[in-house]
Formats: sequence, structure tokens, C-alpha cells
Amino acid sequence: MEAIIQVKMVDYLYANNILRDSQHGFRRGRSCLTNLLEFFEEATSEIDHKKAYDVMYLDFQKAFDVGPHKRLLLKLKAAGLLGTVAAWIENWLTDRKQRVVIRGTMSQWACVHSGVPQGSILGPLLFLIYINYIDTNIYSKLVKFADDTKVGGIVDTELAAQQLQRDLDLISDWADTWQMKFNIDKCKVLHVGSRNIKYRYFMGPTEIKVADYEKDLGVYVDASMSHSRQCGEAIKKANRMLGYISRCVEFKSREVMLHLYNSLVRPHLEYCVQVWSPYLKKDTALERVQRRATRMIPGLRGMSYEERSDEQNLFCLDQRRLRRDMIQVQICSAKWLFQY
Repeated sequence: MEAIIQVKMVDYLYANNILRDSQHGFRRGRSCLTNLLEFFEEATSEIDHKKAYDVMYLDFQKAFDVGPHKRLLLKLKAAGLLGTVAAWIENWLTDRKQRVVIRGTMSQWACVHSGVPQGSILGPLLFLIYINYIDTNIYSKLVKFADDTKVGGIVDTELAAQQLQRDLDLISDWADTWQMKFNIDKCKVLHVGSRNIKYRYFMGPTEIKVADYEKDLGVYVDASMSHSRQCGEAIKKANRMLGYISRCVEFKSREVMLHLYNSLVRPHLEYCVQVWSPYLKKDTALERVQRRATRMIPGLRGMSYEERSDEQNLFCLDQRRLRRDMIQVQICSAKWLFQY
């Protein structure tokens, strides 16, 4: 029943263009990759033109557990979801209870008056509708992936930085109005660019902490906009997994090792790589991981890396990155042509 209603709601929201383009989470044709590419396309372009840019990472406190049901129903009605659908969702949310069980000891039942049901099919969609208009009247660039929100803007002058602060104030006011609290201690700002004035930003009375880097949807973003940290972390994770395979897998046939490498190791080296594709010579060490993996296969250790790759029908990672870039450009071009 939830799945049927969810499909109909999504079709309605897409047909009427209700969900804002800034949202990339739980949506068809959008992902962490599209979120990062869209946001950092503007940021890197401004930095290339010698502009200073500030990036704010905002963290909601228990995002899916807050948001009163009554206000959620108001959001649904404002989106045009009326009649039996609205009545069914209201009944679905009403009289929910929960309790905590620890080692067989149970707490008393507590009524649930806020949040979306965790693990449900409708829950993520209802949350997207609830925070849909957080970027109303926002001048700066704002991009969301479910509850992960980042805001950025040019800050060449103090006036521009004050504009970004004004947008933060609007976001904070929205959160207070709709009872969505921010975890200020986890909110961070990156000052990017050599001419950055490093303006101090506040949410309410609390100053936002300055960070040298931040993990953004699984990708490390450095204040210098260098991808060396992300490359290093990807190599560490991939090598750690290769070591685990080497220790724990006794039967290392070609088929087994190839499947394990493709499913457990290479994804670490290619996750959202269109965003952080290495361009410095020191960061091209990604290929060494694949070299090491092919050497672990019995019968191939005496061959060169190129011969081992040909034997296993493996393309080098540099060629795969180029192919993924071309595919992404083709997808973006198709979307642009569809819009115009």
C-alpha cells in the first residue's frame, strides 16, 4: 500500500515540478554524484577566476525524528496533496507509539507526534516535502541530499559575506519556524581561495567553526580544493580491503579474485571519481592498488602489469575515469537538451 501511494505521489510531484532542483536525495536520476558536481561546478569556476568562496556545511539534529506531524500535514496540503491521500497519510501517522528494549527490559510505550517513520517507503518522500522550501529567498547556492545541506557563495568583499550571513539567518529562521534544529557543533565552514577574507559566520548567537576539510557525502573536500586527501583515503580503504581478501580467502582463483576486486576493492577507487579525479602526479598512485590486486592472482605474477590486465580483461583506472567522465557529460547534455 505504501509503495502504491509513494509512486502516485512521486508522479504528481514531478508532473507539477513541486520538488526543488536543489534536492538530490531519494530522487530519480539524482545521486551523491550529481549533488557534488552541481555544487562544486560553481565553486571551482569562481576559484579559477581568482574569487574567494565560502562553503557552509549544515547539520540537522535528528532530522528524520523531528518535524511535528501536524505541520507535515500542512506541508502536504500546501503541495496540493489533498482528499483521500492526505486522509490516509494522516491516519497512517496518527496514534503511533514506540518503546526501547535493552537486554529484554522494555520501557513504557511513548506516543510519537513528530518525525517520519524510519524504514518505511513513504518516510523519505515525506521528509523531502517537509524541507522542500528551506531555500526560499536564498541568494546563495544551496544544495541538499536529504538532510545533508550545504550553502556557498562568493565572499570577495565584506558585503558579499554579509549576504551569505543573511541567507544563513533565513535558513535558521526557517528551522525555528518549522521546529527543525541544527546541531551547531557539527556545522562547519570552509574558507576557499587565496584572497578569502575569512569572515566569521553565526547561527543565532553561536559562531560556526572553521574547518580545513570536510567529508561531503563520502568525498573529502579540502579548503585548498586539492583532491590529495580523498585520493589518499581511497587508496587506504582499497588496500585495507585487499589485505583482508589476501588473509581470509584461501582459494584465490582468477574468477574469485576478479569478482572480489570488482565488487569490494575497485568501488573505493571510483566512488564519485568524476568529482575528485586525480590530476597531480603524486595522486596517480591509485593504479598501484590494481597492480597489487592483479599480482595476487595465481599464474599471473611473472607477467607485466599490462599483460596481467589484458589477461583479465581489465582496463587501467585512468581509462575507466575517462570513460566515466564521457558518460557523465553525455547524461548532462541529454538533460540540458531535454530542458530546452
